[in-house]
Amino acid sequence: MTDAVPGTNAHYIVVGDNPLAYRLTRALSTRFRGTVTVVVPDRTSRYAQDMLNLNLDDDGKPKRDGDGKLLELVSLFETERVDEGALKEAGADRAAAAALVNQDDGGNVALALLLRETWPRLHVVVRIFDESLGRHLQRDHCTVLSSSAFAAPEIVGAALRRQISLPVRGGRRLVAVSDEVTSLRPHMVLFATDRDGAVTALPSDKEIANGLTPKVLLAEAAEDDVLPEVKADLEPDEDEVDPHRRRRVGEYLRTLAITSGRNLLLAAGVLLVVVLIGAVTMQLATGSSFAGALYEAVLPSLAGSDPDHDASPLVKATQVVLTIVSVAVIPWVTGVVVDGVVRTQRLLDAGSPRRPMAGHVVVVGLGDLGTRIVRSLDRRSVPVVAVDIDESARGIAVARSRDVPVVIGDARRAATLSAAYVDAAQAIVVVTSGGAITIGIGFAARSIPRSKDAPALRTVLRVFDKDLSRRIRREIPDSAGLSSSFLAAPSFAAAMIGQDVTATVPYLDRVLVLAEVLILDGSPMARMRPDDVDLDGSGEHGDDDAKSRLLAIRTRSHPSGGGGVTIEPSEGRYLNAGDTVVVIATTAGLSRVREMARPPLRM
Repeated sequence: MTDAVPGTNAHYIVVGDNPLAYRLTRALSTRFRGTVTVVVPDRTSRYAQDMLNLNLDDDGKPKRDGDGKLLELVSLFETERVDEGALKEAGADRAAAAALVNQDDGGNVALALLLRETWPRLHVVVRIFDESLGRHLQRDHCTVLSSSAFAAPEIVGAALRRQISLPVRGGRRLVAVSDEVTSLRPHMVLFATDRDGAVTALPSDKEIANGLTPKVLLAEAAEDDVLPEVKADLEPDEDEVDPHRRRRVGEYLRTLAITSGRNLLLAAGVLLVVVLIGAVTMQLATGSSFAGALYEAVLPSLAGSDPDHDASPLVKATQVVLTIVSVAVIPWVTGVVVDGVVRTQRLLDAGSPRRPMAGHVVVVGLGDLGTRIVRSLDRRSVPVVAVDIDESARGIAVARSRDVPVVIGDARRAATLSAAYVDAAQAIVVVTSGGAITIGIGFAARSIPRSKDAPALRTVLRVFDKDLSRRIRREIPDSAGLSSSFLAAPSFAAAMIGQDVTATVPYLDRVLVLAEVLILDGSPMARMRPDDVDLDGSGEHGDDDAKSRLLAIRTRSHPSGGGGVTIEPSEGRYLNAGDTVVVIATTAGLSRVREMARPPLRM
């Protein structure tokens, strides 16, 4: 059944019952002012109720418009099976776009094909984990996205304390840096906080002058500046490994020494003592040189040489002793070597850490997001250890294929964390699915005594609830709580309204998006001055502030040639239809910029 009849604004359908579905519904209904029907299997679930509560104001009362009429922006449609009839009843025939965000690639693909066949003009946004599958689905009116692909770069940046490099075409090198970075000239303030820690996105100069403290800045770096950056481009879903990447002989020998070094040394020592005693005896008995005596000793002990009937009794006795001893020693030495080789190969195949590590990053949870984080760190040549309780987790095979050490076990246990050398790691990233498990691992990691000269442990946790994230930051020093749905929702929402988000910049419980917006003929933005695109919103705080800053302009390309270049905003040039503006904005600000860039609706 449907809870409410959607209003007259653009209507959207969201299929899913998870954190991403909630954040996406919230963005569409509040910031983009649309009506949303959410298709869920159980209307009593936590996220379904959270989505329904979006119809309430801060006092828990139903929202009303300026005329006092009820605003029922979000409705639920409950069904166990999503088919054509359910989608039609949810409003697919009049929807502007539909988002399929269940954690089921097969189900999402099936629904996307159904929507394409039944409503070919409906724009569909599909959440896909396997991007190789998604590439076959991507085409006109169908956008394929991965929430973990958006989240991985930001989480890697948080773990490494590195700047986020924003992809702006035209040669400009823009990076989001903390306020502690003094080597770069700041371009603008992205985030600031007040005395209570409340975050303001894109604060104005007046707000900064009134006491807000800058926390994240946008700076422009020169080409020759060497910075520890993490690019905000999406992490590709690829498991290819350099075909020339092979285990080195030295690495194999070191591992062999770790697994069987003591036994090998003992066996070699016994054999050497036997041969030397035999050689000395031969030398004394025959009066030959030590080299000749050593030759006479090695042959019976290792090669089982034929007896010499003309030899003296002492030589014969020595040869007999060496032969008898070799019968016992040689199989023992052979067994030790074979055992060492087998154990070494097993250890290498299992991917366990083969020697003590320091300054690395420990990634716990090898689902889709954890796999991308491991891959991203390895691409950047950052030492990493992967941990998961399930040996069949997808990321285990990916990590082993990249020679990334793997530890199988419960990361809440000190033994598992010690096996990953957390005591000497620079950071631990916990992206398990369970909230309580994630928090427990975070606390367990902090309880491990630090090694001498080890840096302070940076802790990055996957946490959905922003209030819980704030409390964890107070309890765990040098920590960050991030959510893949929080980082990905703006991009999914922008894709549903037909806008391209190229990067996200998070800070605590806020996020800014970098987007490109095309200026259409007849739009208010055409013939505007560049500074008119800079929006300051209506309030000091809150997710619904419509704020934006213009970063660059890509001029319109002309059929006869010319144009199509990226320039910086300047007061002397007005914006023209066909130009593309590059803005960094709140999601509400992006919605406002998009409205300014298209012609007004004619009634």
